[in-house]
Amino acid sequence: MKRESGSSFLDSILSFLDGFARILVAGGGLALIIGLIFLLMSFFSGSQGTEEQILRNVDLWGRIAFLGAIVLSIGGAYILYEEETAGPIALLLGAAMAFAPSYMGSMGNTISAETSGMVLGAIQKPGLPLMALGIFLLAYELISRARVGIKQGAKADQLKLGQGLKEEREIKNVFMGKCWQLPYCRKFVRERCPIYHAKRTCWKERTGCMCEESVINNAMKGTVIPKDIVAAAQFIPRNNKLTEKQKAERCMHCVIYNEHQKHKYKLGLPIMIAGIAVFYVLMREPMAAGVARIMNVAEGAVNDATFNRGAASMLERGIPFHEIVLGAIMIMVMAYGVKLLEYFIFRMKV
Repeated sequence: MKRESGSSFLDSILSFLDGFARILVAGGGLALIIGLIFLLMSFFSGSQGTEEQILRNVDLWGRIAFLGAIVLSIGGAYILYEEETAGPIALLLGAAMAFAPSYMGSMGNTISAETSGMVLGAIQKPGLPLMALGIFLLAYELISRARVGIKQGAKADQLKLGQGLKEEREIKNVFMGKCWQLPYCRKFVRERCPIYHAKRTCWKERTGCMCEESVINNAMKGTVIPKDIVAAAQFIPRNNKLTEKQKAERCMHCVIYNEHQKHKYKLGLPIMIAGIAVFYVLMREPMAAGVARIMNVAEGAVNDATFNRGAASMLERGIPFHEIVLGAIMIMVMAYGVKLLEYFIFRMKV
């Protein structure tokens, strides 16, 4: 009874947090949208005679939009962490607001450049919490995908041979070990397995206890396999009815080979992440300078198109936007790098 009541209490807490987070997302999103609408109205419909009113609106609606973005980001971080597309969308929406001064300039308004800059600054500010939300969601996806890949490997529906087989407790899971050093190698089969006595691996021989019936039959019959490595190799069954491609296909659907691939993933994941991190550290300055140049070129093109050539650059506003953009790009590279690694290890079976 105590366990049931404790579980019920926890479920109630989680249900409350889920509902509260949804309220935060709805309320924060509404406040953000309303605030942005009034800020845009102030930007596009202002005149010299109403600048004092515009500045009051900017102070009010800018605060509302920024607070709404913060509330939306807090709620979104709780309920959107499992949505794969939420991170990129939040990052793009945040960037659209954060870089508003670059592409909006002073187009279409009659207010002074100073007041225009104040309005654009108010539009820009809510973009930062949304960019932070996007980066958080991308980082969470990176970590969660890595954990699932390390623990599970290929999805269960991809495995046809040995699916649902329990791990053998008496076998130590040797990292990057041979098939008979992995936890799905059954003891009664291993003692009569020619691959084990020959000290080879089933995936290299393209035959094993999960895919070749004769291996199991020999184990059930108690066939004696020589202890000598060379002699034992002569007992490895060769199925000439299947092509090499068909034999490789069997490996791709085998629970033992999937465990081997999980080890590859554990090895490849930190190497990939460390490689990207080292590349970022070594190349940060030239990459940041390159991002800054691209932003300046884009700003210049927009300013020329909107006849606002003398507008101040975003990079002169005190916020290192080029560094923020570079950081977001590197996190996206890592997130999609993990997906690519999963594809090659668990789908292509490299």
